[in-house]
Amino acid sequence: MAIPANPKNIVVLGAGISGLAAAHALLARGHRVTVLERKGAAGGRIHTEHAGGFLMEHGPNSLLAPAPEAEALISALALDGERIGAGSGVRHRYLVRDGRAHALPLQPLRFFTSDFFSLRGRLRLLAEPLIPPVAADETVAQFARRRFGREFLDYVMDPLTGGLYAGECERLSVSALFPRLKQLEREAGSVIGGLARLRLARGASGPFDPRRRKLFSLRRGLGALPEAIARGLGSRLQLGVQVHAVLPRAGGGFLVRAARGNEPLSISADGVVVALPAYAAARVLERISPEAAGTIAEIPHPPLAVVFLGYREPALAHPLDGLGLLAPRVEQRNVLGMLFSSTLFAGRAPEGHAALTAYVGGARQPWLANLPREEIVGLVHAEAQALLGAREEPVFARVRYWRYGLPQPDLAHTARLAALGAAEAEFPGLCITGNYVSGVSTAACIAAAETAAERLSAFAAPADCNPIAARLAV
Repeated sequence: MAIPANPKNIVVLGAGISGLAAAHALLARGHRVTVLERKGAAGGRIHTEHAGGFLMEHGPNSLLAPAPEAEALISALALDGERIGAGSGVRHRYLVRDGRAHALPLQPLRFFTSDFFSLRGRLRLLAEPLIPPVAADETVAQFARRRFGREFLDYVMDPLTGGLYAGECERLSVSALFPRLKQLEREAGSVIGGLARLRLARGASGPFDPRRRKLFSLRRGLGALPEAIARGLGSRLQLGVQVHAVLPRAGGGFLVRAARGNEPLSISADGVVVALPAYAAARVLERISPEAAGTIAEIPHPPLAVVFLGYREPALAHPLDGLGLLAPRVEQRNVLGMLFSSTLFAGRAPEGHAALTAYVGGARQPWLANLPREEIVGLVHAEAQALLGAREEPVFARVRYWRYGLPQPDLAHTARLAALGAAEAEFPGLCITGNYVSGVSTAACIAAAETAAERLSAFAAPADCNPIAARLAV
């Protein structure tokens, strides 16, 4: 990769995967980078823990290939040898209906033609090509109900929305959560018709083929990814630094006001990557772009609890032969879903044991995410008893509380992104990225970070900007 003739001084705010990936990409392009992180460790929502022979993912647990930017980053970090695919025991996906977990095939066509759906529901699905398209954005519920019917909404789109975003489909934007579905409707007039055209045009083995989409992770957990980037950054990563504001400098460039404990810091930069959660980004952008700050401050982040339970294998009567299970809202369960973690990837539980990861709260039941540890473990164990036939108490339990859970992109999301784009256009060298911009998946965050690095490499920096290392008392 070519080294720029005039390397820039870039400050990256936030050492979650978005900020770390952006910093790595900027360094690879020859720029001078400093990363500021409030917490005492890098990684953000990626948090892997090893204890009692179990490997726990308290945040993201996997990546879905093909993911070009994420896979390239893994290769650049010499982590290819750490990659592991989903276990051979993953044969089904489970959905809760009528109080029990139903095994469904992984292949989409077999899934939709299975007897999980009523005859009426399947006939309604077949009528989808006859439904006239709507160009305007809608909630996930409005879109699914209109195009596919109530049963598809209740038992597909609702649990997917809960599983991916811990959100409510009656509130969230279909264009934000499932942009491909809305795009197919706009371009082909029908989702089913659009998918059929793509398959015919690209062939059964083309990119559309679901067999090419494979879950994978890292042997030591996804936490190995931010750890490797952090090691490469070395002293460029500054932990325990609270950022207060980003200010424009006369003549171009920026001044980042921050503090390490009681020590004020003022850092001059050609460019700034704001890779903080929306609620934190709003605070630091308030003085440079009140409109952008105000709109992203409105994004809800309902609390979420991630509950990891380890059992002796004989304690679970139900076979864990799948990815996990999702619980639709209409089933009134106390979990959004459970991953069969020890089936999904090897090395997640000791010999003779099984591991489950449950998700509790979110927009559907936020009050449950704040229950005391003993209560929330008991609640998830009760769900494991009811749905998976747990006959013994778990031998291991961990609860990770996320006070601010995942961002919830509603119908105002497009306007919010436009406000962010306007701020970036007004202040060249300002890039705003993160899971509320790109989507919550790790791969999406890495791809957006790569785009941010490209943009910062392309813009013309002011010639008189001070070195990033200059620190002056505020």
